[in-house]
Amino acid sequence: MTCKALCLCVPVALCVLVGACSDPSTAGHSDLIVRATTDKSFQDVVDELEFAISERNFRITGANKIGSALRERGYKDFPDMQVIHFCSLEYAREALEIDPGYLAMMPCRITVHVQAGMTVISLILLPENHPDPRVNAFARRMNDMLREIMEFALEENAPGTASTKPEPAGSGP
Repeated sequence: MTCKALCLCVPVALCVLVGACSDPSTAGHSDLIVRATTDKSFQDVVDELEFAISERNFRITGANKIGSALRERGYKDFPDMQVIHFCSLEYAREALEIDPGYLAMMPCRITVHVQAGMTVISLILLPENHPDPRVNAFARRMNDMLREIMEFALEENAPGTASTKPEPAGSGP
């Protein structure tokens, strides 16, 4: 899979969740992953992300509650981890009319996990190096919205405060 692919597959998303890919030399896609931490609770962050996603006319298409699923299987101390999948059919149509192969980039995903007592949000951005400049313009618009979604969860909307600004994945927890 090339750097152009946002669909990094579940194993890579899991790797991001547990922090194993925090080293840019192992991630290969570290320029597409933005990570930030907050002292807000896991559930507050998930709730605020879901609200921000819906406020921008995206629909949540799924959620992988990895932490709770592993606890149900007997790993009682496994921390909270979740992948939130979301999409907008109108945005999808816009991109797919230009390049049907862009389907591999969908749906958008944000991950949330707890590490060292902090809640970590990881966001996978769309690559902005497509051969068609219209796709790059679309990716820039989408990335701006994706960053807004993350930043909403970092703001003081609910209990807790953001402790860091979003940064590339290799430079934080």
